[in-house]
Amino acid sequence: MFDFQNQPVDVQLVYSEALKHGRIVGGKAYGSWSKNRMAAFILYNYGIELVEIPEAEFLPNKKGNDIRLAVDCIEMALHNKIIDTFFLVTGDADFTALVYKLKSYGKRVIALARMRSTSYELVSAVDLFIPYEDIVKNERLVDPIDRLSEELEIFLKRSGKEFTVENISRFLNAFNINPSKYGYETMSSLVDTIYERKVERPEKMKEIKLILIREAIFGTLTDESLSVLSKANHVNLSDLKTALEILLHDGILEKQDNTYSVIRNKAFFATLLEKYPVEYTSLVNFLEKVYKAFMNGKVKSLNQIQQSEFKLSSTEFKSYLEAVKRSGCLKGIDDTDYISYSTPAKLVCDLEVFKTRTFSYYIKRVLSHTFVFREELEYIKELVFSNDQTLFDSCLHYLIKNGEVTELGNVYFYTPK
Repeated sequence: MFDFQNQPVDVQLVYSEALKHGRIVGGKAYGSWSKNRMAAFILYNYGIELVEIPEAEFLPNKKGNDIRLAVDCIEMALHNKIIDTFFLVTGDADFTALVYKLKSYGKRVIALARMRSTSYELVSAVDLFIPYEDIVKNERLVDPIDRLSEELEIFLKRSGKEFTVENISRFLNAFNINPSKYGYETMSSLVDTIYERKVERPEKMKEIKLILIREAIFGTLTDESLSVLSKANHVNLSDLKTALEILLHDGILEKQDNTYSVIRNKAFFATLLEKYPVEYTSLVNFLEKVYKAFMNGKVKSLNQIQQSEFKLSSTEFKSYLEAVKRSGCLKGIDDTDYISYSTPAKLVCDLEVFKTRTFSYYIKRVLSHTFVFREELEYIKELVFSNDQTLFDSCLHYLIKNGEVTELGNVYFYTPK
């Protein structure tokens, strides 16, 4: 049940969260849908009934919305016995009595809302409270190439065809797929990338290499420990061994007395950044264009930024959007600090601060995998900042001042807030 008028949220994120707690058999959303057409469209597609509520200034009784939601919940609890859980998207204390009534009927009640607009009484009453900020913080952008690849694979399976370069090319041409939309100049390069990702899985291999590196740094990595590591991380043992061979070949790991250890060189730090690709000039260009687009009102949310406007690979584009989202420079229209990719947002800083906070993301990415000695900062400065000393110093100073990086002697640690 969505109290959308008082608790506007990213519908897709919330619906996905609700699915984690059971099958959704029905629901209603209360709001002024003439002003929230996209949310209304998504809710309608999910089978959620839309209840039109006039704007607050036109309501003779502003509690009318609350009463309708409460009455509907009670009716559903009494007349639909298969419902065992109510998922309320609201933080209003006025619903506390409703929660206790639903629980008296033997129903489980979950509430989701923004922390700052949620009453303590409601949080105490429900069986489970989910801060909206948490699901937004953990949101991950789906790579458009991966999405296209999944659709392609489903189509080819239904057609009884194999996942080959030739069949991929036929599919893309048949549906008039424009490669520039995905950051590619030619169809053949897009086809090669799709095939490579599905068959050779380089993105998956990047994650597996990080698993091995973390184990080598913070645990004990041996041949015998690989099977345990495989089960703990739900990774094929053969993939772990392949990644291990790559790391040894690239001079990132070395083996001594049956134990693997990290060689802390430039290649090591480059590997830590493989999953979050960044190139100094292209990111600066990206940030300048994004800043201008937000300030001019051309885009109002992150998902309105089109990859086709930049000469970036899909992984770079995804990386840069993630960095911008986590920069803290965007706020919701209602000044909330936590926004999703589709949340209408505004920039609340100047361009230089925007650059500093966005580039800082990549220092944090490295430090989330390993501590860094002072002399090793030179690798990060070269790989991320192309030796821009001023910007690098600004980012490091910001992270230390903000409490996200701690300096102890000549060692730097990531201290997530």
